[in-house]
Amino acid sequence: MDLLRAAFNVDEAPKDACPMPTHKSDKPLKRKREYRILGTKMLCAGVCFLVLLMIPFLVTQYEEHEHHTGCDSISQGMIKLDHASSGQLEVNLLVGPCTYNASDFHMSYNIYQSYNHHTYQLGALGKPLTTPHWSAASSGHRRKLLGGGGAGVSKHVKASFETYILSDYQSKHGSVYMNFTTDCPTPVAISLTATDTGLVGIAGMWLGLVLLISIFGLIITEIIHRTLVAFIGAAAVLFILSLQHRLPSIATILTWMDHGTLALLFGMMIIVALLSRTGVFEYISVHIVEYSKGSMWRLFFMLMIFDAVLSAFLDNVTTMLLLAPVALSLCKALNIDPRPLLIPLSIFGNIGGCSTLIGDPPNIIIGNALKEHIGFVDFLRVLGPGVLLTMPFIFAFVKWYYGDALFGQKINVDIDELRAKYPIRDMNLLIRSGTILIFVILLFFLHPVMHMEPAYVAVFGAIAILLTGSHDEFEYALEKVEWDSLLFFAGLFVFTEGIAKLGLLRAIADELSTLIASFPIGQRQIGAMLLVQLVAGIASAFVDNIPFTTTMLPVIIQMSENVQGISIEALAWALCFGADFGGIGTLIGSSANIVMAGIAAEAGFPITFNSFFRIGWPVMCISLCIAGAYLAALEGAGTFKVKDDASASYS
Repeated sequence: MDLLRAAFNVDEAPKDACPMPTHKSDKPLKRKREYRILGTKMLCAGVCFLVLLMIPFLVTQYEEHEHHTGCDSISQGMIKLDHASSGQLEVNLLVGPCTYNASDFHMSYNIYQSYNHHTYQLGALGKPLTTPHWSAASSGHRRKLLGGGGAGVSKHVKASFETYILSDYQSKHGSVYMNFTTDCPTPVAISLTATDTGLVGIAGMWLGLVLLISIFGLIITEIIHRTLVAFIGAAAVLFILSLQHRLPSIATILTWMDHGTLALLFGMMIIVALLSRTGVFEYISVHIVEYSKGSMWRLFFMLMIFDAVLSAFLDNVTTMLLLAPVALSLCKALNIDPRPLLIPLSIFGNIGGCSTLIGDPPNIIIGNALKEHIGFVDFLRVLGPGVLLTMPFIFAFVKWYYGDALFGQKINVDIDELRAKYPIRDMNLLIRSGTILIFVILLFFLHPVMHMEPAYVAVFGAIAILLTGSHDEFEYALEKVEWDSLLFFAGLFVFTEGIAKLGLLRAIADELSTLIASFPIGQRQIGAMLLVQLVAGIASAFVDNIPFTTTMLPVIIQMSENVQGISIEALAWALCFGADFGGIGTLIGSSANIVMAGIAAEAGFPITFNSFFRIGWPVMCISLCIAGAYLAALEGAGTFKVKDDASASYS
């Protein structure tokens, strides 16, 4: 060794230069730990998957059947229920009118078991119902009723939903029956759907509340990708429904997804992706910078006003898909972070979309359901001024929120250099896609006249562009589609519809109706408007406003019919303001917010739930306060007339 050290001119061998392995390396230990964690995850996933597969075999699933009967003051009506247990029974009842005269007649029912001519009462007595009036029942009204639809039907049908806990039920006492009696001299038609949700059904609403808080907690903390969280929530709510003996079929689950929204998003994503390939968005951004004359505030103001106006006549999701690439290109040209422009784009799109019937999905739902009372012009006449009053306050708040960090900087760029840097790259594609986009937008504007679904228009437009293009353009368009956003929407639609099935949204609506009925008659309408707006605003910030609006519509219709001193128009406008402005509050409050976040993440600028919440929630509160004061002023001016005997009907 000494000879070798001398040959290589080394005085002394460094200590531990080549240490002998006296223990196992840390790398195999780390790998084993990773394998152990992976195995645990796979085991948990496998167990959950196995449980979900076995639930339909372990827990009997029942199909809902509609039963029909009738009764009068002499003969009673009776229905034998398909399934019942000692758990919860949901009774959905439709009662037809008493055609004897316009006086009030009542109907009641009870639930019992019968075996060997012995009757066992289950202690579940239905609340007496006042049968709807059939005043001057014309042959036209009769044809509409018999046809199962049309105006005038729902006015002559009383809907009732009740839940009962059949604690006295015993299987040895035989089948369960419902008995109906009325004091109406003429026959009253009865339609019934009874669902046995078992013992789990008793806690269904609370399970839905816990699940809702848990899922949105995961979305807020962003521990797991939001798309995966939506799928977990959908699976969890289906699991609870299966324990309640009512696991929906695949066909039913597919109907829960809003196909119109998904198809609209898909079609517009393809059109916008191919348009962005031409360089037209960068080209437009250069001209916007030129017109701003070096002022960031002027640039911001012009972009937001254009966004709000466009969202009033197009769906705000479509507007976001069109303008978000422009904002990204604009910030790329100015070398600034695009998020202070993208988030306000979503906010002002939601505000602008509130002003018309076609600007936001809740408005479309409300307008279609109450078309006998409010029309396209009424939306502009009532909601438009409220939106105009709101926007200056939102501009002031946004300017204060971002401050000099955004608006204090000057736009010092060479316009000629930007023009040379961002020209139109593919004029042929621009002509094809631009022409088709003009036709698509024109058909969007003509929706109130032609009644063609925007989803069909967007998908057909996308197909037309792809058919006239090359294979390379086809591959590029599919690559640029925000698939994670589409999947997130699909999962979220299933989750929120499942939450509604568990009864959480119905419980909120019922409590709201009871509270409004307790107000003094003179203050009832203004109290009802403010409460409906507040509840709709808060709920729409955390639950998709489409199923919430659908759930609240029958409630406000029933309140206007049964509670004295309330106008259906006033409640409709309050619900519009609440559902539309409530979507501003959180990142998942509206479809436009989610689309904006997906586009930002694709561009490398992710927007977290908390970063949106810090500006969105205060803007929502300001908007709801201004809209509430505006509605109160309209009520004080006597705009909303209470109809004692409305001849119009709800469809």
